Amino acid sequence: MAPLSQLRNIADTGETLHRSGCAPYKIEKYLQFYARKQGINVIVQATPTSISCQFPDEDNQFIIRRLEPAQINLSLLARTIIRINAVEDPGIEEPGRYPGWLIMLANIAIPPAFLTLIGSALTTIALSAVLGFLVWLCQLFCRGDRVILVEFLSALVAGLAVSLVSSMGVEVPVWGTCIAAIVLFVPGLSIANSLECLAFNDVISGSSLFAQSIFVLMKLFIGIYIGVSIGAALWGTAPQVENVNEVLWWMPYLALPALSFSIGVIFNARLADIARALPVTVLGMWGPLYLGFGGGWIVGTWVTAMCITLYGTWLAKTLNLTGAIYIVQGILILVPGSRVLMSATQSLFNETLMADASIGLSALLMFSAIVAGQVTALALYSQKNRNLAS
Repeated sequence: MAPLSQLRNIADTGETLHRSGCAPYKIEKYLQFYARKQGINVIVQATPTSISCQFPDEDNQFIIRRLEPAQINLSLLARTIIRINAVEDPGIEEPGRYPGWLIMLANIAIPPAFLTLIGSALTTIALSAVLGFLVWLCQLFCRGDRVILVEFLSALVAGLAVSLVSSMGVEVPVWGTCIAAIVLFVPGLSIANSLECLAFNDVISGSSLFAQSIFVLMKLFIGIYIGVSIGAALWGTAPQVENVNEVLWWMPYLALPALSFSIGVIFNARLADIARALPVTVLGMWGPLYLGFGGGWIVGTWVTAMCITLYGTWLAKTLNLTGAIYIVQGILILVPGSRVLMSATQSLFNETLMADASIGLSALLMFSAIVAGQVTALALYSQKNRNLAS
């Protein structure tokens, strides 16, 4: 009979994997592998909100944990997987977070970097940095029991702030600027995990994660809508402004590494993993433009999603980690979360952030292309390679 503390350690490891953003079906694989190393047989069922461990050879004991929705902590995820694969178990060690001032700078840098990469006016880019600071303040306020409010409040504040600036005569695309301010909250990892779960027939977890992602997108869109509407009531309706690209040729080469580094800091990724994930950021940003081979955005998105997944899965297999650590940055940019917001903006308010007006109308096709791309890439790996713990 294994001691109860050993069984609880297995359940604690699963809870740590969940808390750091690991896909549910991978939690099951990792825990079974971890338990086998200790000579324990375990049956694991993981969902986005719970983990159940049954130990048939230990008097059929059960350990059930009800969990909060996962947060993204890529450093903790990497350390936990390294611990699972280690010959000797060093125990759970919580990684440190980046200093608060660096997290603040990362929040400030993401909106202007995003706008620089897709092309925008210099005034809009400068304003988006201020919005990034306001979003960081919203994150400081929405902690503990208020964390569920962070996406909605950030979008609401962004809508109010942009409406106020627009009412002062500053010409900015209202909705486009707001989307850039909250692009950080686009649920890239949740959507990536949901697609992966669905690809491997984990329908319950995949559907739950996808529903969570849609819920976040709803909070973002309605937050911007209410903020802009309140701003229009207080300061007058903001004029429609066409997006103008004033970005100089050299600026994207600075914006891309800044965006990649900032996302990594906020998701608490290790510096080495941030550097390794830079290629997927390049793919996520420019892949649909240049990898369509004459077939347009949809074909380009399919090829890009496939390349991102192949690269992340190959790198994770090489390093005995999980692909989510390296896929999330590319999916955050590629995933149609921000494009869905752009689509709603274009359909309801005749305003688009990107120069290609058709981008919003094809959001559904782009999402389908991402699904097909990830499924295609994952199918290219053997069943053995899919279990990264074996």
